[in-house]
Amino acid sequence: MGFGIGPLLAAALAGLVGLALAVVLAIQVLIGGGGARELFREKADLMVELVSRQVREHLDPASAQLDYIARVLPTDGPDQGTERVSDLLTGALAGVPAIQALAYIPVGGIATIVNRTEAGVDILHIDARADAAMLAGIADAQSREGGWWSELIFARRYDGPVVNRRHAVRRDGKLIGVVGAVVLLGELSRVIDASTAIEYGGHPFVLRGRDHVLAHRRLVDHFPGLSPAKPLPDLTEIDDPVLAQIWTAKRSAPFLGRLSATSHAADVDGVPYLYLYRAMPEFGDPPWYVGAYFRVDDIAGGLRTAVMAGVAGLGVLAVSVIVAILLARKLAAPTRTFARAATELSELDFSKAQPLPRSRIRELDEQAHAFNRLLGALRWFESYVPKGLVRRLAREAPPESSERELTIMFTDIAGFTTLTQDMPPTRVADMLNAHFAQVIRAVEATGGTVDKFLGDGAMAFWGAPDNLPGHARAALECAADIAGAMAGTGLRVRIGVHTGRVVVGNVGASGRLNYTIIGDAVNATQRIEQLGKEIMQAGDTCCVLASADTFDAAGKPEGWIAQGEFSLRGRDSGASIYRLAPDHGADR
Repeated sequence: MGFGIGPLLAAALAGLVGLALAVVLAIQVLIGGGGARELFREKADLMVELVSRQVREHLDPASAQLDYIARVLPTDGPDQGTERVSDLLTGALAGVPAIQALAYIPVGGIATIVNRTEAGVDILHIDARADAAMLAGIADAQSREGGWWSELIFARRYDGPVVNRRHAVRRDGKLIGVVGAVVLLGELSRVIDASTAIEYGGHPFVLRGRDHVLAHRRLVDHFPGLSPAKPLPDLTEIDDPVLAQIWTAKRSAPFLGRLSATSHAADVDGVPYLYLYRAMPEFGDPPWYVGAYFRVDDIAGGLRTAVMAGVAGLGVLAVSVIVAILLARKLAAPTRTFARAATELSELDFSKAQPLPRSRIRELDEQAHAFNRLLGALRWFESYVPKGLVRRLAREAPPESSERELTIMFTDIAGFTTLTQDMPPTRVADMLNAHFAQVIRAVEATGGTVDKFLGDGAMAFWGAPDNLPGHARAALECAADIAGAMAGTGLRVRIGVHTGRVVVGNVGASGRLNYTIIGDAVNATQRIEQLGKEIMQAGDTCCVLASADTFDAAGKPEGWIAQGEFSLRGRDSGASIYRLAPDHGADR
């Protein structure tokens, strides 16, 4: 039948006696574990730094070489000594193996291009004034100072992706040309594949943005399917299921603490992996992400060893501490849970309140059972009574009947009988429930009250039980929201909205009351909805009609079209009717 709370409290106190005796040993364990975590963090940062450094060591020489060339280029004449430029570029190309080609494009002169080949170098001279790409490069450099990384492209000449580094050449503040370098990215994959991070069990990578792989062991050799339209493979094509999930199913790695690199963990096929990476925006937009991923088991050995040593060292004393903590939690957790649940219940949002779990402690189990029965009753109560009324009833006495001006709405599904005559009852019920859920959401989002459901239709009103300034506009916004939600549902809906004076309050006997509205305005609203049978066109998914009373009270909102005067059944005088433009609700 469970345990009494008294014996459990006595056991908790007995367990706490050993805690004081274990303080010194516990501190030693914490210090040892902290040292292991600090070593782990330093190791993780080092691994990302190694990959980042090797990327920079591969690309930074191109930047340095262009900076040097820009400073020493000859400046005699518009062509600026093409022979001397050729010699300078050829020498510079020999000094940086990562550069595949160098080019100098003078303003209004002859460009010099030096390409690395298997036999040596290939030198080209091109009139920059007649080349659109070169002219565009000059124009781009007009607003720049120094060097920058330009676009990443697939170069057919090299059968692979390349990245361009450019540097503006200025003399006395005036642009005289642009010098550029082409760096093959296939070589970058070979560089990081030889990264020191691999010695730690890491798998290095470089991403361009979040979706495309720029450097990876699978790109060391020729990767098929690349082209100018697709210079890089995406994550799903690289045949690396761990890297493919870097942005999905991620969770934090709290055992790492604070890192200079970004980190998160993920389980891939049941194996925990740790991703460590760093953004490198200096190489263009989108930024590059440089890092590596590791099996957690491969790099967390030191931390696990420290934890195991601490657990073994605590011995019998640790057991007493654990027992005390478990008992304290067993007593405190249900109390905290009950406090949270009671707070949620006090906010009168019964959908958020969660049932309390059962307990083996007799008193707590009885408390949970009583609370869950109360919660179930309140949820059913809220399902049958408008939420606004529920909250008011919980705060104060039931509102008295009174006469006031409200805005009323009726909805009805056009052709419902024909639509459902061949449907099984369960499917009809599911369709109606889904439709009414949309209606309820729209009504409650605008501060309205759903009064009742009438077969395939619904009745709602605004302005009671709580006063709602602007209730006419709120009702029209609700009707427009419902109209917009009809697209794709296969339903055609008529909606009528009217503003008038009604009696609102509790109607019925003492044993069964219904909070509703009564009056001629209710009948008029239903007649306006029925008027939609005459106005609604065959292709319309929704026909929303409103009286001039509502339209004027709402401030004559945009998107409504005057339909003229209509005679409503059972009324002597005509009524001016406005219709929501058929395409207005669809845009919401």
